[in-house]
Amino acid sequence: MPDKNVKALETRDTREKALAVERRRILALPPEKALDAILEHPLPVTLVQSMAEEDFYLLVHTIGPDDALPVLGIASKEQWEYLMDMETWVRDRVDPLAMTEWFDRLLKADPDRFTHWIVTEQRDAFEYYLFRNVELIVREYEVDPSEIGDGFHTEDDVHYIRMRPYLPAGEDQIHPHQETRDLFLTDLLRRLSVYDFPLYQELLLASSGVVPAEVEEELLRLRNVRLAERGYLPFEEAVGVYQPLTLAELMARRKPPADAGRIVESYPLPLDPTVLPEDAGLFARTLSRIQDEASLQRLQSEFAGLCNQVIAADQRQIRDKATLTPVVGKVAGYLGIGLAHAEAAAEGQDPYRGVALLQNCLLADIFRLGYGRALELKWRAERWRPTSWFARLGLALSFWGEAWLGVLGGLLIKRPLYYDNYASGVLYREFATLEEILRTQEVLAQIMAMDDLLALMGARPPVEKSSTFLTCQNLLLTLWANHHLGQDADPRVPLPLSVTQLRSFFEALWEAAGQRFRIKDSMRTAFLTWLAERSGLTAEAIAQRMGMALHALFAQVENELGGVVPKDLDPRFVQLFLLKEVD
Repeated sequence: MPDKNVKALETRDTREKALAVERRRILALPPEKALDAILEHPLPVTLVQSMAEEDFYLLVHTIGPDDALPVLGIASKEQWEYLMDMETWVRDRVDPLAMTEWFDRLLKADPDRFTHWIVTEQRDAFEYYLFRNVELIVREYEVDPSEIGDGFHTEDDVHYIRMRPYLPAGEDQIHPHQETRDLFLTDLLRRLSVYDFPLYQELLLASSGVVPAEVEEELLRLRNVRLAERGYLPFEEAVGVYQPLTLAELMARRKPPADAGRIVESYPLPLDPTVLPEDAGLFARTLSRIQDEASLQRLQSEFAGLCNQVIAADQRQIRDKATLTPVVGKVAGYLGIGLAHAEAAAEGQDPYRGVALLQNCLLADIFRLGYGRALELKWRAERWRPTSWFARLGLALSFWGEAWLGVLGGLLIKRPLYYDNYASGVLYREFATLEEILRTQEVLAQIMAMDDLLALMGARPPVEKSSTFLTCQNLLLTLWANHHLGQDADPRVPLPLSVTQLRSFFEALWEAAGQRFRIKDSMRTAFLTWLAERSGLTAEAIAQRMGMALHALFAQVENELGGVVPKDLDPRFVQLFLLKEVD
């Protein structure tokens, strides 16, 4: 007997693994091939019903809801219910048009099973739907049928029903969804009257007494309970995932014991270290070091729930892999940042700390630890801005130039983003590594140091109009050029340069470096000395706080203007100095 049990378990395990391989293969196929692969599979019902509800939902939308009727027909009742939960609600209100569309599709996919399902497991929702769409009149025996009114029909000469009109699409027009609703509901009610006439009468009478507000509230409660099991918490609870957590708080919390849920293949976790891409993040690399299969399955299920919670918090509609991929990347990125922060705090003393955190702490808590690093930058920028020198003078954020403006703009929005400047094809994206957090932190420190320096120098915007848009770079460089040319009667306010003055300054600034020019070392030293004199800081202090920013400023000057002979300067292409307007 024990040998038979062992063999049965081994057979079951082998089948489940084979199904998992098939699911992953099919979910990765193009839409038309995925449908064919399911229908040609020797066990299509088992294959489809073994999919997690999230995978099934994305598969239906990948194929196309109307083209996926064969798949809908063999889906489980739980998968149908998940579809209705995701598609027929707009926040906390039922969407009657979407309800009609999906009821109609499910009826076409499997009429008999749908008819039984909707009057048993979905009875409250169906009675509510009938109340919204069907007008009922119960004829008394002394009332002549001709007195009932136009548009009513009956199956028993007692219960007369008529479809309620949708709101008109326009004058003398019928709503485009009304015909679909009328055909679907007429077909369904006729089936019910044939299937169980007393039940048909009972449903009609019950629907006429529905209190819509109460029923909607109960339907919403049940929906929230079902979705919460998969991580789709109500918005006011889901946003808790963005509440920052310190490392000490994380270490004081522990993951409660939990069984592995159904694996969601659409939320990919790279588990095999041999197939990790070269650019795999820290979360994926740490995960690949875990050897226990049960732990990996628990983490896979937990990761899917965390992704769903983020989707709920961001109030996004995910219907395909293209919109799901950024969510998966976001969650994996902040998990990696949380792990990197914890490992950095250990100072290399515990090489397996990341693995221990994944196994002993909730992924949601590690996410909050990582997201907290981005929030720290946001809060620092928000605290600094109202008291900064540039804000006191009423200058716009554009004063900081394109690159620094991008960094500040990403930190000052509701949820901080990394300024990528189209390096990966987008202007802003989520932080993906701790290095990006530290890089942004350094840029913010440079901006704040530049603001302090300009405040100590008592700098002011130019009074005279300039043909150049004001930035911190051309303000500082123009003040220096004024000083070098002896034209700084008021050293706080820059005077826009004429083209002749700019050429004269460039002749002193450059030295030949092959086919280009570079800034002389003596001019770099003179610039630092001038800053120290004007600000009251030591040259060492300026170099320590702003060395990288000043080096980048000189590199920008050389890059933009180092290839131009001074006599060939065209003021239309000079942005790093304030120039006089030319009539």
